[in-house]
Amino acid sequence: MDYVANKHAVSFVRPLARMKIKQRSFFAGTYKICKLAANVPDLVVYEGVDRPIPDVEHFHGVLLFADISGFTSLTETYTKNSKKGSGADHLTRTLNGYITDIVDHILRAGGDIVNYAGDAMLALWREHRKELSEVLSLAVKCSLNIQDKCDNRETEVGVKLRVKIGISAGKLSKVVMGDEDSRYYALIGRAIDEVRKAEGLASANTVILSPNAWELCDRSNIVVEKIENERAVKVRYIKRDPRFSVDAYVRKCGTHLEYQEVGVSKKAIRKTSRLLPNAQLESVLRKYLLKTVLLKIDDAVPLDYLSEMRPATVVFVNLQFVENATMYHQCQSIQACCVGINNEFRNYQGRINKVFMFDKGCTFLCAFGLPGDKGEDECGNALQCSHNVHEFCNKLRYVSVTSIGVASGPLFCGVVGHPLRHEYTVIGRKVNLAARLMMTYPGMVSCDEETHYHAKMPSSYFIELPKRAMKGVANPGTIYQYLSKKHQKILGKPRISVEKDEDYPLLGREKEMRIFHKAMTKFVAAKAQQSMDCCQVIMYEGTVGYGKSRLLAEIIRTSLADDVRVLPYELGKMDITEPYYTIQTMMALLLQVNHCKSYAERERVLLSKITKPELVEDLCLLNDLLFVKFPISERVSLMDSRTKHRTFRNYVISVIKQNVISETVLLVIDQVQYIDTPSWELVLQMRASLPLFMVMALRPFTVEKPPCQAAIMVMRSQRTSYVKLSGLDPSIIRPLACQILGVISIPRELEMLLMERSYGVPYYCEEILRSLYYSDLIVLEPLEEEDEDESDIVLSNARTKLLMQRESTFGQPRESKQQREWIRKKCKILSFAGGAGGVETQKCRKVIALDQNAKAGNQQFICSIGETVNLQEITIPLTLKGIALAQLDRMNTTEQVVVKCASIIGHTFTTKMLRYILPEGAEQKLNQSLISLVKSRTFECASRNERSFSAPMEGSEETHLPRCFCTHSGDSDEHLHEDDDERGKLWEHHTRDKAVVLKCKVMRFCIALVHETANDLWLKEQKRSLHLKCTRFLENAARRCRTCGDGDFIYDHRTMVKFGVTESESNIQRRRDLYTTLSHANVGGYSTDKGSEEGPVITSMQVPAGSDDSEFIERIDKLLKDCEEYTYLFGKSCDCKPILDSVYCPLVRHWMGTGNVAKTFFYLLETAAAALHVSNNLMALSYLTEAENMLNLIHKGKPAFEYADTSKTVKVLSFERACVFILKGEVHFKTGHLEEAEKHFKRGLKLLNKKFPNFSLSQLIRYAIENYKQSQRHRDREILADLAEDRVAPVNYQQIHCLSYLWQTFCLKRNNTCKLPALLTIAMEINCAEVSNNGLKVCFNNDDRRQAHKIAGLLNKPNMDVYIIPILTKALLLTGRLSDYVELMAFLKDFAVSRHNVLGQASFYAACLDFSLQQGLALRPFEECLAFVNGIIDDPLIKSEKNIMLALHSSVALW
Repeated sequence: MDYVANKHAVSFVRPLARMKIKQRSFFAGTYKICKLAANVPDLVVYEGVDRPIPDVEHFHGVLLFADISGFTSLTETYTKNSKKGSGADHLTRTLNGYITDIVDHILRAGGDIVNYAGDAMLALWREHRKELSEVLSLAVKCSLNIQDKCDNRETEVGVKLRVKIGISAGKLSKVVMGDEDSRYYALIGRAIDEVRKAEGLASANTVILSPNAWELCDRSNIVVEKIENERAVKVRYIKRDPRFSVDAYVRKCGTHLEYQEVGVSKKAIRKTSRLLPNAQLESVLRKYLLKTVLLKIDDAVPLDYLSEMRPATVVFVNLQFVENATMYHQCQSIQACCVGINNEFRNYQGRINKVFMFDKGCTFLCAFGLPGDKGEDECGNALQCSHNVHEFCNKLRYVSVTSIGVASGPLFCGVVGHPLRHEYTVIGRKVNLAARLMMTYPGMVSCDEETHYHAKMPSSYFIELPKRAMKGVANPGTIYQYLSKKHQKILGKPRISVEKDEDYPLLGREKEMRIFHKAMTKFVAAKAQQSMDCCQVIMYEGTVGYGKSRLLAEIIRTSLADDVRVLPYELGKMDITEPYYTIQTMMALLLQVNHCKSYAERERVLLSKITKPELVEDLCLLNDLLFVKFPISERVSLMDSRTKHRTFRNYVISVIKQNVISETVLLVIDQVQYIDTPSWELVLQMRASLPLFMVMALRPFTVEKPPCQAAIMVMRSQRTSYVKLSGLDPSIIRPLACQILGVISIPRELEMLLMERSYGVPYYCEEILRSLYYSDLIVLEPLEEEDEDESDIVLSNARTKLLMQRESTFGQPRESKQQREWIRKKCKILSFAGGAGGVETQKCRKVIALDQNAKAGNQQFICSIGETVNLQEITIPLTLKGIALAQLDRMNTTEQVVVKCASIIGHTFTTKMLRYILPEGAEQKLNQSLISLVKSRTFECASRNERSFSAPMEGSEETHLPRCFCTHSGDSDEHLHEDDDERGKLWEHHTRDKAVVLKCKVMRFCIALVHETANDLWLKEQKRSLHLKCTRFLENAARRCRTCGDGDFIYDHRTMVKFGVTESESNIQRRRDLYTTLSHANVGGYSTDKGSEEGPVITSMQVPAGSDDSEFIERIDKLLKDCEEYTYLFGKSCDCKPILDSVYCPLVRHWMGTGNVAKTFFYLLETAAAALHVSNNLMALSYLTEAENMLNLIHKGKPAFEYADTSKTVKVLSFERACVFILKGEVHFKTGHLEEAEKHFKRGLKLLNKKFPNFSLSQLIRYAIENYKQSQRHRDREILADLAEDRVAPVNYQQIHCLSYLWQTFCLKRNNTCKLPALLTIAMEINCAEVSNNGLKVCFNNDDRRQAHKIAGLLNKPNMDVYIIPILTKALLLTGRLSDYVELMAFLKDFAVSRHNVLGQASFYAACLDFSLQQGLALRPFEECLAFVNGIIDDPLIKSEKNIMLALHSSVALW
C-alpha cells in the first residue's frame, strides 16, 4: 500500500471512540487497555513484558523529529486574552487539533510516536538496515506532506503555527529504567543526536536529512540542496512514491498480541488501538503512566478533562557522561539517577514526566505541582530536592557533570497529541526557561527569579549568577544558584525578611497591636516586681498572605522605639531538620556573635559576655551550638550522653538568664511551625523559668504535620495568648491598594474587585494588583497639575510618602513605557478611610518596583482602568490559584468531587442540592466527606454568624468536632437540646457501632478562593451539564413563599412565556422541603418569632365585587382594631428573602451557565421583581440592567452573553420587554428619580399596547374617550355582573400596575402640567380594572400613615416600613406630636439595626437631624450622625436613593 496524505481535522475534546475525518473514519478501541496503550509508543506496547531493569534493546530505524514553533506564544496569548474560565478549553482544542493533523500523517505512514517533547515530537520507523533506504523515502514523503498541509497555520488569536522537520537513520537502543512502581523509556544512539542537530539546522517549512540519513537514502529519488559548511542536506522534493508497503509493515508488528476485528468501513490507523484485554500487558503499561492519568482512565473520564492552566514548578536534570563511558555504563548511571530522583521527589509530590537523550547526555523532565500533587512549599521543595539529586548524581562514577534548571510559573498541563497517541506533558515559557538554565549554567542548581521569591528561603542560600544569553529566552530576569545551607555554617543570619518602612503604615491590625502592647506592659510591670504571673508568649496564627510578617515588623519597630532589646529572626523549612537551630540563632543574636567571622573572634566575645566562674568553666558545652573550640572540661568529659544533654539545656538557660535579667528582651520569631522539636522543648523550659517575652507567628499546623508535644504545651499554656489573624475590614482595602500601587486614588470598580477577590487577605490583594498591572489592565498615571491643585482641597494637609518595599516581581521585567500611549481618564480624587479612627489620605509616589520610569520627588500618581477592560472577566492570578490548588490536591478523590460540585452550586449551598448533582457513587460517601471537609476548614455551617476561635489543641476531642448552627426542624428524628453548646454539635452518635451523622442543611466555603479555583477546574461542557442539573433541582422552588401566596413575582409570568412546569406531587414536596431548609437555616435571616401567639394576618386585599369603597375601608378599620392588643404585628415570617438568595439568584447563574437565553432572561426578570418585593432596589436595578444589555445584544444579532447557545434563535416577547421597563421604572420611582421613572413607565405601556399620549391636546382627547368608555361600562354593569369572574390577564394586570405607579409619579411632581396626565392615568387605570371583570376596583382614601404602618405588618412586608415610617415621622414632627415621633423613631432604629437595613438606618439618622434642626433637641449626638454619613458616603445602596442622600447631606450642611 502506498502512503497517501490526507488533510483532516480531529477535535481532541471528543471521547476516544470511533471518529470521522472528512468522509473517512478510524477506529479507536473502547477497552481500557486501548486507552492505556494510547499513552505509550508501540515500541513499549509490543515489548510489554516485565523484564529486569535497566533493560536495553538494540535495533535499526528511521527517526523523524518535528518541532512546532508558536506553541509558547499560543499558550501565553490564551492565558492573557481568553475570558474567564475558557483559556484551557480553547488552548486544548487549538493545540491538539494542530498536533492531530501532523500525527495523523505519521500514523497513516506506519510511524510510531516515541514521545512528545513539549512543542515537538519524535517519530520512529523500526526496520532492518537493508530496508532503511525505502523507509527513508517514506519518511521524507510524510514530512513533505506535513509541510504542505500543516505549515503556516493561522489560529483564532492571530498566532501562526510553523513546523520544521529533521530526519536521521541508524542504529538505536531502547533503554527502560525505573523501579517497582514506575517505568520510563528513552532512545540512545548516534541517530538521536543527529536528528536533533538536523532539526536545529531546519527553518520553518523545511525538511533536513542528517549526514547518516543522506548516506543511507535512495539518492536517485530524493532531490536535495546542499547546506554550506554542513554534511546535512535540505530536501527539495521526492521524484516517486516509496515502494515500501505500510500494510505489510504494520501486519508484522506485534503478532503475539490479540486484536479486535475491524470492518471495511473503519480504518485502524494504529494497530494498538484495537487491542483486546490482556491483564499482564495492562499491568506493565500502567507503570508508564502518571498517577493522575491513571485515575482518569480508571474512572472512565475523558483525558482532556486534565487540561488546564496551572502554576507549577519545572525541573530539568541533565547528566553528561565521561568520555570513556560505554553504553552499559551510561544505562547503569541513568537507572541509578532515575531511582534517586524518584526516591527524592516522590516524598514532596514531584514526578518524572519524561526522559530524553541528546547531546551525549540524558535529561529528565520533572514537575512539581501537577494535579493531585500541589503543595504550599512547592518551590522550596523543588529546590531542596534538586540540590539533593545534584549531590547524589555527582557521586556516580560515570557522570562527569550534573546540571539542573528550575523555573516556576503558569504552565499548560494536559494531554497533548492525537486521540490514538497522546501524552500528559507541560508546555509554556517556564518550561523553555528551565531547559535553557540547565544548559547555560552547567554543573549547578540554577533557578529563575520567581522560584527564588516563592521559595521563601534566606538570601544566604542563594548566589546571584551573571547574566548570559539564552536561545529563545528574552529578559529572563535575575538568575540564582541554589546552594542550600550546607555550603557554609550559618550563625544568626536569617533576619526577618520583612522590615518596617516608616512610610509604609500598617493597616487594619489595630486590635492585634493592642493585644501586644497590653501584654507587654503587664510583662514589664511584673518583671519589675520579680513576678512571672502574666502573659509571656503571643502567637499570631494566619495562613499565607495574612500579613503576619508585616505585623511582626511593626511590633519590632514600636518595641525598639520603647528601648526594648529585640531579637528578631525568621525560620526556613529546612531548619526543622536541624536540632537546636532555633536556640542556636537566638543565642547568636543574644550574645552578639552572629557577625563574628572566625571561631577565635566568637570565643573572645563569649568570654566578655559570660562572666560567672561557674558558667565560664563549662563554656565547652557551647562548642557545637555556636561553632567554637573551647577545651573540654574534666567535668564534662566524665558525663554520659544523657547527663551531658540535660546539663547542656540547663547551661543554655543559665546563660540566657544572665543576659536578660538586667534588661527587657523581646524575642520575635517568624514561621515558628519550622521550629525543631529540641528547640520547642527548650522554649517550653524558657517560658517557665526566664523573664523573656516572646512573639511568634506561624501558619496553622496540619493533620499531616502536627506539632510536637512541647509545642502543644506552649500553645495551651495560660501564659500564652493565641490570636488568629482574620481578613482585613473592607474599609482597609482602598488604602492598602493605594499603598501597594503608590497612588493617591484607585477607581471604585477596582476597589470592588479587590473586596470581592482578595477576601481581606493583603497578599491576595497585592497579587491581584500585580497581575492587573503586568497585564496592562490598569495604568498608573501622573496627576495633572490642575487636578493636583484640586486634590489639595480634598486631601489632608499632613501627608507622608507611601513607598512600596521592593520585592521580587513576577514574569519578565517590564519594558520602557516612554513609547506607550497612556489611557487618560478623569479621576476624582477620593479620600480613603481605614481603621477605627480613620486613616488620613496620604501623598504617594509611584511604586519604583512596578515602573522604572517613576520619577523621584513628590510627584503624585493615580490609578485608572483601561477603556476596554471588564474587571469581572479577570481570572484568578495563578499565584493565588496555586494556594487553593494545594488545598484541593491534599483531598482524596471523593472530597475533590464534592468540592468541585459544590463550587458549581455557589459559595453557599444546601446539602440536599449537593447530593442531587453528585455523580453516582460519590453521594454514598458524601456524609463522611463533608465531615472531613469541615474539619479541614474547607466548608462550614452557613448559619454561623460570628467566627469564634479558640487556641488549637485545647480541650477534649469533642471540642474539635464540626459544629452546626442551623435551627433543625422539630419533626426530625434526632432530638437537639436547647443548650447552645449541645445544639452546636454537627454530629451525633446513635450507638457505638453507628457512624457520625451529618445534620447541617446549608453550608458554605470557608475560603472563597477555594470555591472560585475549584469552579475554574471544570471544562465548559462539564459545567453546562452540572448547571442544568442545578436548574432541575431549583426550578420547582422558584416561587413566592407560601405566606405570600406562591406564584411568580411577575403576575402569571410562566403562562405568558409558555414554558411553565406542571408540578407533580414529588416536585411539590421537594419545594416544601427546600422552603423548610431555607427557613430553618437562619442564613443571615431575621427571626420574627416573638412568642407562641401570632397576630392576625391579611391574606387578601381584594375588594369584593359589587362592594363600594366605604365597605372596604370599614373592613380594614375592623381588622386593625382587632390587632391593637398585639405588640408585634408580623405574625408570620416571609421566606421570600432566603428564596431570592438561595433559589432565584442561583437560577440566573445556572441558566446562564447552560447557555439557555430564554430561561436566563425569564429569571433575570423574576429575580429583579423578587428583589423589589423585599425592597432591595439596588439588586433589582443590577439584574434589570443585565436584562436590558441582553436585549440590546439580541437586537444587534450578537450572543446575549458569553456562553449563550447561538444554535437557537431567541425572540423576546413584548410582554417581557415591557416588564423590563416597568420594573426599572418602579426602581427609579422608589429611589426618587421621578423623571426616569415616568420615561420607563411610558415605554412599558407602549409595549403593552397602552400608549400614553405625550402632548396636552392628545391627553385631553384621550381623557374624554376614557370617560366615555367608563360611562358605557356603568350602563352595562348589570350585564357584566352575571358573567363569571376570570383571572386577570397578565397584560391587563401589568397595565394596571404600571398606570398606578405612573399616577403616583405625576402626583409627586406637584405642578400644574401634571394635573391632566394624572387624571388621564386614573381614568385609564379604572377602565383597565373594570374590563378585567375580576372584581378589581380602584379605591381612594386619605388614610392615616399610622394605619399604613400597621398594614405593612399585617401584609408580612416589614420592609415597607423603610418607606412608610419616614413619611409618618415628618407628619408627626410638623404637627407637634413629639411623643409619638420619638416612639416611632425608636421602632425604626430597632427595626433597621436588627435587620441590618442600611436604608432604615439612613432614614433614622436623617430624621434625627431633622428633629435637631426643627426642635433644637438631639435624639442622637450630632457627631454620631456625622460619623454615619461619612461611613456610608460610598455605599452604592445609599447612592441609589436620591431622596435619602438629599435629606442627609442638606441636614448636615444646614447644621
